Amino acid sequence: MHDVTRRHFLKSLGAGLGMLACAPLSMAQPTKRRPNIVYILADDLGWGDISCYNPDGKVSTPNIDRLAAQGIRFTDAHTTCAVCSPTRYSTMTGRYSWRGRLKRHVLPHFAKPLIEPGRDTIASLLKQKGYATAVVGKWHLGLGWQAKPGKSFDPNSWDHKQVDAIDFARPLQGCPLDHGFDYYFGIGSSNNMLPYCLIENDRVVKVPTRRKDPEVYDTEHGYGLVSDDYVSQDLDQILWSKARTWLEKQCTAPKQPFFLYMPTSAIHRPCLPIDPFIKSSRAGLHGDKTQELDSIVGKVVALLKKHNKLENTLIVFSSDNGAQPGDPVRALKHYAENDWGQKYNPQALLDEKVDESNSTVKNWKTYGHRVNGPYRGYKASIYEGGHRVPYVLRWPGVIKPGTVSDRLICCTDFFATVAEILGTPLGKQAGEDSISFLPLLAGKTEPAGLRRDIISEAGNATKALRRGPWKLILGKTGLTGNHKKMNRPDELYNLQDDPAETQNVVARHPRIVKQLYERYERYLASGGSRDG
Repeated sequence: MHDVTRRHFLKSLGAGLGMLACAPLSMAQPTKRRPNIVYILADDLGWGDISCYNPDGKVSTPNIDRLAAQGIRFTDAHTTCAVCSPTRYSTMTGRYSWRGRLKRHVLPHFAKPLIEPGRDTIASLLKQKGYATAVVGKWHLGLGWQAKPGKSFDPNSWDHKQVDAIDFARPLQGCPLDHGFDYYFGIGSSNNMLPYCLIENDRVVKVPTRRKDPEVYDTEHGYGLVSDDYVSQDLDQILWSKARTWLEKQCTAPKQPFFLYMPTSAIHRPCLPIDPFIKSSRAGLHGDKTQELDSIVGKVVALLKKHNKLENTLIVFSSDNGAQPGDPVRALKHYAENDWGQKYNPQALLDEKVDESNSTVKNWKTYGHRVNGPYRGYKASIYEGGHRVPYVLRWPGVIKPGTVSDRLICCTDFFATVAEILGTPLGKQAGEDSISFLPLLAGKTEPAGLRRDIISEAGNATKALRRGPWKLILGKTGLTGNHKKMNRPDELYNLQDDPAETQNVVARHPRIVKQLYERYERYLASGGSRDG
């Protein structure tokens, strides 16, 4: 661990000793276990894309369903934001992203690292306890790219042509190795963002030199560079191959526990499934790619079982935000006009007769599949479909098989859960918005100290405070992450009575609106929400 990280850890350790003394005795036995941990984070996968959540859907996910049957499935789990970079920051740090510099949307292509130097992550907590740590997949938290001699670029700009100013032969100045990971392999951002190349540790594997074909790599932007080893359709299989190699090594290592973070590229657009999964679902390319992802989950489980590691491994599966409605019509038309896309038969997908009367999805083919189940909204939305996600965990001997929980949890909470498993107290400057759900995993049905509320965020920085059944979308009375007034009306929903958010009851409950807004202001000013 770097000196600055070690100093930060020791400071946090001292500040949190009182918390350790107050830890419930009922949790003593689970925290003595040191499980291996595999955390699989899908990209743009909806609550309704998993068949155990949405049995009426048109996608089949038997491997993820099996994890749920052998563990616990949360039905009221949320990301902190309905887009990816903020969620990834929150997952790694246990902190709302808007407390830092990212106030809206996601990081641009060549952004500076988002995780602050010295801030603890799940990986650094585990590494301090002797774990081997790796991340294989999509990072999208900034990598510290360097410019060519005599060139410069703006890390906050979305200008694609800045790719020509990047020196891909120089080492990265802020990669996962600086945040507690021993090993990194993957892509810097989403699979429709620059650059189109693979990265290992702090170096690009092969320098991208070829101008990309937009129909293969991105349906929106025609400017960029591709490396010879980057194949969009095969990307998740390439990532799985590297994850498998690392896991094989750890499974044969003597007695060292491991943590593998697998943020997949799937199922972010362009959704290009490998050939065996083409037409495998009834939900177009979106569904086919989901089923490819499910097969990778099955391979992870099979590898752990092969090496007798499955029974002492905590497996987590979730998504970084809600899904897009389906396949974008524009992309299907583009594929239909190019020879490359013919094996997908995109014209048949375009011709399929489905109900597209909902104006929200008029530019999408949904195939009658509800990607976010019964919930309103999609990726980037403040409504439930934007941030309510599947959350499945399997941990034999601790989690009772077949458990279904409707308790409110947040992606930040895994940070505190890991800390409690390790017996590591959290100081005031670590996991500020993280509340352990270990008691729920251990079978406690009504434990004290669980999460009671959550702040959710849309891609445009609109925020909502949820407490109990009430969800207040902060409008003219609310603040965005950069402390500017919103310009939209308040909305209040009772999710117990109206989970689809169809009836705005804000006018009927001014007292509740006032209470929720006051609590939001307190969390905004306090720097943390862990104490509720």
